[in-house]
Amino acid sequence: MIKRMILPALSIWVLVGCGKEASYEPVEINPDIDVCEVCNMSITEPQFAAETIMKDGHVHTFDDIGCMVEFLEEASKDDIGESFIRDTNAGEWAVLNQGSFVYDPESWTPMSFGVLSFSSDKQAEAYLNKHPSGELLSYEDLWNHSWEAVK
Repeated sequence: MIKRMILPALSIWVLVGCGKEASYEPVEINPDIDVCEVCNMSITEPQFAAETIMKDGHVHTFDDIGCMVEFLEEASKDDIGESFIRDTNAGEWAVLNQGSFVYDPESWTPMSFGVLSFSSDKQAEAYLNKHPSGELLSYEDLWNHSWEAVK
């Protein structure tokens, strides 16, 4: 009797497990070996780093959010697992589409795009209070932004 119950229970458990979406976690940047996927520069300023994890588990690292946007515009959306940005102030990872951004032409970034990433609107607004030359950008604004070097 117990053997007859184990197989159906195991089958249900396997089916439920197969229905879950994959979970992606950011991978820490190693400045000694990690380079930007787009410009091939070393990632020496991790507070500006970004990364995309593909569904097959391959991690693409970027030294600047502008490089990641360029990569994502060319990548197959079906292959992308998740993209992450680094909060410029706090240094913590955040999911790209949940982040807030500031374009500040007076701020230095590795590729001189002047776009800073933040984990929340509150963090971005705190930056803007100290740097009024910047403007708040949403996730959607990133795709319409002119990614030209400012300096």
